[in-house]
Amino acid sequence: MKVTDIKVHLVRSNRNTVIPSPWILVQVFTDEGVVGLGDATNWPGGTIIKQSIEELSRFVIGEDPFNIEYIYHLLYHALQQIGQTGAVIAAISGIEIALWDIVGQAVGQPIYNLLGGSCRDRVRFYSHAGEPEECARLAEKGCTAIKAYFPGGTPRPGERINIPCSITLSEERIALAHMQQCREAVGDEIDIATDVGARYTTSAAIRLGNRLEEIGLLFYEEPVGPENIDALAKVTAAVNTPTCVGERRYTRFGFRDLIAAQAVDMIMPDVVRAGGIAETKKIAAMAESYYMQVSPHNPNSAVSTLASVHLMANIPNALVLEYVDDEQDALWRNDLLTDPPEVENGYLRLPTKPGLGSQLVMKEVEKYRFDG
Repeated sequence: MKVTDIKVHLVRSNRNTVIPSPWILVQVFTDEGVVGLGDATNWPGGTIIKQSIEELSRFVIGEDPFNIEYIYHLLYHALQQIGQTGAVIAAISGIEIALWDIVGQAVGQPIYNLLGGSCRDRVRFYSHAGEPEECARLAEKGCTAIKAYFPGGTPRPGERINIPCSITLSEERIALAHMQQCREAVGDEIDIATDVGARYTTSAAIRLGNRLEEIGLLFYEEPVGPENIDALAKVTAAVNTPTCVGERRYTRFGFRDLIAAQAVDMIMPDVVRAGGIAETKKIAAMAESYYMQVSPHNPNSAVSTLASVHLMANIPNALVLEYVDDEQDALWRNDLLTDPPEVENGYLRLPTKPGLGSQLVMKEVEKYRFDG
């Protein structure tokens, strides 16, 4: 079997950014008629990633799709002079996921069986909420974990740069009151987490983390920027709430020092940003040796969700997967696939069909194609 072509489909998403952020879906074609499906979505900048995939395709066409490790190595070094993160690694991720889909279809097995089988029969997820009422709605739908956001502080008069920022006593109290309302809306049986998007200074992140301890958070996401491991470690050492980062880290090399320093309590790699399924599995294995759990970043398309479910089914240290509730995302998200992810009482069912377990519905792809 040989790869004969790679096509990229930019599809409208529900994400509003200054630079358009479509879903970036990848199809890898073979001479035996097997077509693999992948996802390379990162935002913003869909057209940049599309061009990266087109540049990389020349290294993949003519190769045996079973040689995933070799092809990944080839692609990882092909564009190394312009960097191996961001758009480049997203492009590689999309191709790599599609190759796993081809292999799974060819041998008649779901991808998690190719990785070593499943460690669980379903994958727990969390969804997002901005208000206590939304927390209650998600809990009523069966969600067992919710990431609740609280209002950010008001920009300081005259300031044009507000990240990272300090925090006032008033802002601390508002954040705590909001999170208390979210906790009261769902009770103690539902896990609640929060994400502050690296908007605080180290000292402010520590103050806020300690203030929110009584909420019993599942995790405290991006308390400070992921670039500074020492600052992350300082926050982690000073608060009793589990800290995590990962959506802006790429490949095992980007996670290596973070994990070795135990600068956070858990990690959140994104399978369509970190290098694909095999690379994210390697990252999870490194974390496992430090007794860290993995909660992948995944506010992406249904294709990304399927790829993440296969990974989460397999890795021993999986905690919970990010999943955007269908009422919060584009109405056409699941229409794009023949077999979209299946939700049941706060969990995602494992696909049983070979490969990813789904294919694109091209009529819907054309209907929502992004041409910007």
